[in-house]
Amino acid sequence: MPPSSIPERIRLLDVDVAAAPSGQLLQQSGYEYRYLRPDDEQPSVGLLMPASQLTWRDGDLFPVMDQNLPEGDLFNRLRQQFPKQAMTAMRLLAMIGRNGIGRLAYRLPGHGEPPVPRTLARDELLKLNYTEAVFDQFVNAYLSTGIGVAGMQPKIMVPDRVSIPIPTLIVKTASASYPGLAANEYLCMTAAARAGIDTARVDLSHDGQMLLVDRFDVAADGSRLGFEDVASLMGLRVRDTLSERKYHGSYESVASLLGMVTGRKGELGRFFEQLAFSVMVGNGDAHLKNFGVLYQGRAEHIRLAPMFDVVSTRIYRYQRSPNGPELEDNTLALPLWAGKKQQSKSYPLPSELARFGREVCGVKKPADVFQRIADGLRDTWAAARTDERIPHGLIDRMRPVWESGMAFAAGRG
Repeated sequence: MPPSSIPERIRLLDVDVAAAPSGQLLQQSGYEYRYLRPDDEQPSVGLLMPASQLTWRDGDLFPVMDQNLPEGDLFNRLRQQFPKQAMTAMRLLAMIGRNGIGRLAYRLPGHGEPPVPRTLARDELLKLNYTEAVFDQFVNAYLSTGIGVAGMQPKIMVPDRVSIPIPTLIVKTASASYPGLAANEYLCMTAAARAGIDTARVDLSHDGQMLLVDRFDVAADGSRLGFEDVASLMGLRVRDTLSERKYHGSYESVASLLGMVTGRKGELGRFFEQLAFSVMVGNGDAHLKNFGVLYQGRAEHIRLAPMFDVVSTRIYRYQRSPNGPELEDNTLALPLWAGKKQQSKSYPLPSELARFGREVCGVKKPADVFQRIADGLRDTWAAARTDERIPHGLIDRMRPVWESGMAFAAGRG
């Protein structure tokens, strides 16, 4: 159903889990989720909402559903297209339809599935010459088939496989405030993959202006995997922009949560790799929504999701007020350690991060992780200097940050 046809006031949505009917979401004074049938073995709507309890109630939208509500550029575009219509949570979920990251899908009772949009081959996308007008056309064309990706950066989902009825590619671009952002993320993700870190697959367009990211929650056969970010697992709703809840907590608390949820020590080692990489490339935006878990079945085989949304943010400047001075982003998104006395968000020294790896994540040889990342950065940097898609200005800005990251391994501690 096109967004323009979705009613403003919605009190009931049908919810599918992994492409099968699961329950109904109701909004009255608060929110209520009702499983359709009593079956403890059916797939759960969320890790915190197992089917062993048939009815769930909350004053706010359930976090597993809140996590996919649009924010940033996409939310602003929706408000511009529908300036007189309220963007309520229920209406946004109806717009998301079956496209959200994870395995939940939402339908208005009595309405069928939206039309399947024209697929765009990966090669076709990579050869496009980016302009703002081209990206606007993408947004307008594919919003009618369901929105589905959160985050502040300009992005849209595009289908590239006829056999799978949902978009499987995320197309991201930069903005005037963050020049070269697509190429920046491409270099970071490429370096991480070279370092042996599990990452989402990425491609960069021939002009270096658009990044293509494969969804990691859709299996090769088109089946859907459950996904929940750490903010959702902590029971946080992050759309209250005044609270910046995705920047609450610490990396120690994230590790503790992931250890409890996955029940596997090896997953903490993978988390440490992701965290160490963010530190070494100067990524100050590794917040609660940029870590998550995947699962399948009822709520089984829970494991850390591949790394995603990583850029060297230290190369960009920001202003705390419209006419204020430009400041450098020299802090992490979260403090390393938990506790009121450990609230510094400063980048840790190698010895401190190594101690975190040993004591919190059970990594026996953190120095080996640092060295793998340094090698991945070095190899990627060598290739970037002759890659015509990478803007020279971006390379000049990233050089000191990555050189510092490569030197990080020498101070193993």
